[in-house]
Amino acid sequence: MRALKPSADGLEAAVAAGVIDAGQAERLRAFLAARDAPPPAGALSLPDREGVRFVRGFHDVFMSVGLVVLLAGLRLAMSALLPPQALAAGIAAGAAVVWVLAEVFTRRQRLVLPSIVLAAALSIYAAMAASFAFDGRDFDDPLGTQAPWVIAAALAAAAAFRLRFRLPFSVLLIAACAIGLVLSLLGLHAEALLEQRWRELLLVLGLLVFATAMAYDLRDPERRTLAADNGFWLHLLAAPMIVHALLSFVVAEPANPTSSEAAAAVGILAALALVALVVDRRALLMSGLIYFGAAIGALITRAQFDSATIFALTLVILGGIVVALGAGWRPARRLALAPLPASLRAALPPSS
Repeated sequence: MRALKPSADGLEAAVAAGVIDAGQAERLRAFLAARDAPPPAGALSLPDREGVRFVRGFHDVFMSVGLVVLLAGLRLAMSALLPPQALAAGIAAGAAVVWVLAEVFTRRQRLVLPSIVLAAALSIYAAMAASFAFDGRDFDDPLGTQAPWVIAAALAAAAAFRLRFRLPFSVLLIAACAIGLVLSLLGLHAEALLEQRWRELLLVLGLLVFATAMAYDLRDPERRTLAADNGFWLHLLAAPMIVHALLSFVVAEPANPTSSEAAAAVGILAALALVALVVDRRALLMSGLIYFGAAIGALITRAQFDSATIFALTLVILGGIVVALGAGWRPARRLALAPLPASLRAALPPSS
């Protein structure tokens, strides 16, 4: 039952009736005013505009685990009980079961995490069905001629899920399958180009996904609608592609960079951190943490510490930077946005 807030007239009536004295009434007014006042700009209690709806309670987690177990068991049962020539039809029937489950958990009950499981499962089942339908094999030849058809089946399933259920996570599946389709076609028809220019290609594809994510973000700078969720998932896909492509230009071995490579990597990651602050998306930073940790470790190594000390110092420095930036995210954003034109700042999420 919702608690009622006493009105000014109610407090005065309570004082007149002798229930509370005037001093207590004044202290109660001050307490209620302070409780209802908005938090100061930059306070940690402000809602995070990068909040994404994953779960509404442990029920969602419970159902997601159940769905994973059910669908994995269904796939294993098909392999055990069906003859090879019937596997394609059986797995297609499994995809139909996934769709029926989505009608219940996604369309009716609006459970986000179980819906993510079902969206991914539908694409996987569609890809497996296509693989068996073409040559009776279950991803035995991932780089062969069947690959574009298998990925196209997964793409079609992801697109159908998106059209029917409007789940934000499905945009990540669609983009990932589209990228996989492009790469598989290049692998078949322009293998030399793919091998020689994979960094440039990966960067271009990552930037295209990032631009699409920004298009969603710019439609909803306050992050109040599903457009923000769509943007989040696309940022999550674009970030590792951009980070890996950029750093592969300057770092030959990510696990063992030289001093100059480590310094260059730190510079690139600092620039990406600035972009992350401006657009108010932390995915770029998360994707660069592995490279950043390797770069810090390489720089510490030059001080001739033993391996255990290097590892410990790397963790301390990396964790300290992440915690400090996370705690000071809003002030840091204000500093990053200050030099930008007012028109551009107005299109981006507010810094307070």
